[in-house]
Amino acid sequence: MELKPISLGFALGAFGAVAWLIVMGVSLSTGFLDQTVQGVGGLHPGFAYSWTGLLWTVAMHLVAGFIAGFAVALLYNKFNR
Repeated sequence: MELKPISLGFALGAFGAVAWLIVMGVSLSTGFLDQTVQGVGGLHPGFAYSWTGLLWTVAMHLVAGFIAGFAVALLYNKFNR
């Protein structure tokens, strides 16, 4: 079986972005887990605990997830032969 790098990249990027969107959106709206989200968010370059920061972090997750998924698929295909 061979993985499609672009498909896996989009899937992983979308999953990471949607997960972060939900978690941080709920946190900003309700204050639930705000310290945890701020702590984890601090690991992201340019992170800000705000609605603008949410958009920035979601965009970063889209890009980083795509790159990670693409790389994993390429490595899997290379070593699976």
